[in-house]
Amino acid sequence: MIGFMSIFTYIKHHAVVSTTLAIVVVVIMIVAGRMATRNAIPERSNSSIKKVILANIKDFRSDSSIIAADGVVESISQADLKSQISAPVLAIHSSIGDFVNRGQVIVELQNADIRAQLDQARASLSLALGQFDTGTVSVDSAKKSAIDKIRDSYQKADDAVNIQIAQFLFNRNSDTSQLASLITDSKLYNSISIQWTTAGSIFADWKSKIDSLSDNSTDVEVDAVLVLSQKNLAIVSTLLDSVSMGLADATKSATAESLITIGTWKQVVGAVRNSISATTVSITSAETVLANTRVSHTSPGQAQISGAQAGVKNLEAQLAKTIITAPISGKIASMPLRVGELASPGQLIATIVGAGGLQVKAYVSGEDLSRIEKGAEVTVRGNIKGTILSISPSVNQVNKKAEIKISITGNTPGLIVGESVQALIKTKKSSLEISEGVYLLPMQNVKIVPGEAYVFIVSADSKIEKIPVTLGEVRGDFIEIKSGLNDDLQIVSPVYEIEEGELVQVQS
Repeated sequence: MIGFMSIFTYIKHHAVVSTTLAIVVVVIMIVAGRMATRNAIPERSNSSIKKVILANIKDFRSDSSIIAADGVVESISQADLKSQISAPVLAIHSSIGDFVNRGQVIVELQNADIRAQLDQARASLSLALGQFDTGTVSVDSAKKSAIDKIRDSYQKADDAVNIQIAQFLFNRNSDTSQLASLITDSKLYNSISIQWTTAGSIFADWKSKIDSLSDNSTDVEVDAVLVLSQKNLAIVSTLLDSVSMGLADATKSATAESLITIGTWKQVVGAVRNSISATTVSITSAETVLANTRVSHTSPGQAQISGAQAGVKNLEAQLAKTIITAPISGKIASMPLRVGELASPGQLIATIVGAGGLQVKAYVSGEDLSRIEKGAEVTVRGNIKGTILSISPSVNQVNKKAEIKISITGNTPGLIVGESVQALIKTKKSSLEISEGVYLLPMQNVKIVPGEAYVFIVSADSKIEKIPVTLGEVRGDFIEIKSGLNDDLQIVSPVYEIEEGELVQVQS
């Protein structure tokens, strides 16, 4: 206590000195704190530094007419593999980045039902060959086989419509949500409703006609039911196609819980569509065999053999559609589906990129189409050289643009397949009247804010600096720069998400 009182007494009698010492201590603490904070901040890693591309300003002089076109990088030897059927993914044999050889199996879709039908068709072919060898083939046996397939087609169609699809389409007695309530497209909903009613009305008459068939039925009676069966199977197939479209529509606005249910429905529809497709083939084959057997008096067995062989070939073709193989050798660039997910007709299964180099597929407006020509010089992403390889002769009526393909002729540092890029095309003639000394820059290369405009350059210490410029007229995707620039500058392209003073790395 005595020591504390002595210190207090000293401070009281030496106020000026004490105040000075206090200020010095505070300053030292502030400086030390800042140094500690600075030391505590880790150095910025190269991975966090933005990469920028530089463009030569002299390429934008008024005497060089340039067209800007947005495009996507592709491989010259690129193959997009798409599904031809609706079926879940059974197995994936390769991964993104893997090198595959031509003919190598990449993905296999579920095909157990097709394999089973193929085995049955091959057995039927073997039986037909055996019957031919023993001379036992007759019109009666071909007729009996046709009637059996007619009855089987009715059972498959009835199961598809009244059991498999009915459980989730319009079954309003169920407590679970139904597909009809999830479809947002009113026209599609009405179409499915009509097709559902039509499909439901075919079975009574169809069954009545089938029940009337027997081994004693005439050729006319059997042929009539064969035709009726083909017609009804087509009705069922159309309904299934529309239901698939309804599932796709419902997916757009479905909840996470509903998506799981819809995924199950998709698998059901995929399996049913395959079944109806195979049944249609079976009916058509039976009709062909029966017709050929009747007219082939000298060798009736050969007609049945031909029909059985046709059935085997058809199922082999269907099986081939479930086994996705590489049409070219190269690396797998994309593979969007996983095992168990449903592949729809036309859906991308995999993309293979070969070793044939890169190209850019870009689009130009109809006004610019007449100003470019095959072989014209192109600069992609600021520093990569190319030439126009092909030009579409017409403009797409939807987007009002024409497609062009650009062959990359120089090095392609960092260029990636699927990347969106801008291509600057030198035109064969200038249709723009611009004063001498004026530059014509793409809009994406100029930062415009209220009251001023400027371009960005990279300083010697790799930081962004701005160069104020004076603007002129806007000409399409370009803008005139009347002053502030010279041919020696290299500007940042584009200027999006870049700020003055920011540390960057120039991409070569």
